[in-house]
Amino acid sequence: SISPISQIEADEMIKHLRSYKLIQGARGQEGINEVVFNEIIRRVSALCMAAPEIFEMDINPLLGNMKGLTAVDARIRIEKDVK
Repeated sequence: SISPISQIEADEMIKHLRSYKLIQGARGQEGINEVVFNEIIRRVSALCMAAPEIFEMDINPLLGNMKGLTAVDARIRIEKDVK
């Protein structure tokens, strides 16, 4: 398990995304708030630690700007027999 994720680890994850240039702002579009994005990554990590029955999670799309980010759709798969 990679959880829980630290603030530094989340920053590294964000900076290594192929779409990082878009996250920073490119092609005349404003970027997203990386502080909030980092917090979302860490909160999802903490949720997975607190609820080990979460087997799979898909948040798509996660849309944002400098003000904040919003999960438009999410799907969570639960496994009942967690050991």
